[in-house]
Amino acid sequence: MPDTYDSPVSRGRAALDARRDVLRSRGRDVDGDLVNSPLREGDEDDELSLYKPDGGPRGTRAGLQLPSLPQRKPKAYRSLWLSFILCVALPTALAAVYYYVFAAEQYVAQFKFAVMESSPVLPGIPPPATATSPTAATGGAAGAMAMMGSGVSMMGGSSATLQNYVVTDYLLSRQAVDELQQRLNIRALYDSPLAEYDPWVRFDEKLPMERFVRYWSRMVTATFDPMTGLAVVTVRAFTPKDALSIADAMVTLSEDLVNSIAKRPQLASVRFAESEVRRAEERLKQARDAMMEYRLKEGVIDPSGALSTNIAMVQALRTQFVQQQADLAALLSQQQNPNSPTAQTLRSRAAATKEQLVKLEKEVSKDREGNRILTELVGRYEQLDLERQYAQGSLVAAQQALDQARANAAAQHLYLTPYVRPVLPESATYPKRAQSVLIACLAFLGIWIIGLMFVRTIREHV
Repeated sequence: MPDTYDSPVSRGRAALDARRDVLRSRGRDVDGDLVNSPLREGDEDDELSLYKPDGGPRGTRAGLQLPSLPQRKPKAYRSLWLSFILCVALPTALAAVYYYVFAAEQYVAQFKFAVMESSPVLPGIPPPATATSPTAATGGAAGAMAMMGSGVSMMGGSSATLQNYVVTDYLLSRQAVDELQQRLNIRALYDSPLAEYDPWVRFDEKLPMERFVRYWSRMVTATFDPMTGLAVVTVRAFTPKDALSIADAMVTLSEDLVNSIAKRPQLASVRFAESEVRRAEERLKQARDAMMEYRLKEGVIDPSGALSTNIAMVQALRTQFVQQQADLAALLSQQQNPNSPTAQTLRSRAAATKEQLVKLEKEVSKDREGNRILTELVGRYEQLDLERQYAQGSLVAAQQALDQARANAAAQHLYLTPYVRPVLPESATYPKRAQSVLIACLAFLGIWIIGLMFVRTIREHV
């Protein structure tokens, strides 16, 4: 049974035999004894020396070298571990030292709010279908449901939705920072000795306000969800009391902002209504002055009334004159003497009545004692009186509009409702030490792996 074990000696013998065959085919001698003398079976060490690179004279004569087995490269492994320590282990250790030793504790105060819109019922104005005022004619429970419906309807793009965006943007603005600085001196609060060894989160009070506004956007977050109509604001500070004070001040500023935005158009409408009232009063005053001047000039208080009186008197005098003429005719028909005392009396009365009638008719249709006739006076007077009445009606309408504008300004249309108010935090929320160190380790590890692949790719292509 042949030996299946492939030993180095058998491999070397086979290679040597192949070499001999090649040399013999060429008619060459392999240094005499190397070709003609057979290998000794028991001298394996001497045979092995023929195939070593520096295996003695025989190896040199044969000139045969076998490829060496792969060898480990200790230097490459050392470089790999050194790069891992420098790129991953050391930075992670530094991050752990920072988070567990130097990082300042930060306390978080949070509040949530929603800007709701209502339509109050005003005197003289019919209530709208979506009125949410408690004075609406919807009743207690129905009014509450209507108010809830108004809060939901603001998600459809009403002005309340816009005000939510305005408030969240305002809380991160320079104006909000300035107002908070005036109330709380927040720059000094964030230059706290508690963060003396943490320059990453501490703010130097001596830096300009523009730098603090950028820093403020890191310490405060304000978001609004248009799907739910709710806004969330979180504030970070180095002490629980400071976080609560800043959050309460921000709630107050937000309410003041919403009220000022809602009041501005209402106050503008009040000012416009007041100007309209003043203009109507001035117009009425001018109309009355014109009427007074006209009366003094013409010497008539009410020409239309005088004309009506004169017409009535003319009619009465004509009736009386006709009656007197009839009485005189009847008397003359009964008595033959036309100069009787009774006839004389009737004639005198008829003459006086006729004279008075002519005088009144002259005042109506002709010049009266050098003045214009009453018909002309009445036309001008009626024009002035119409102007006075129109000015008086305009004044009444302007006053009503002013009352409605004042009532509308007194009523509140937008409400900022902080349904979750800030509370005093009991424990620090930041920094999240273990999570931050783990994230840093994973980040450094990813960077190291990418760099290692990059370096190996370069080496393979060089």
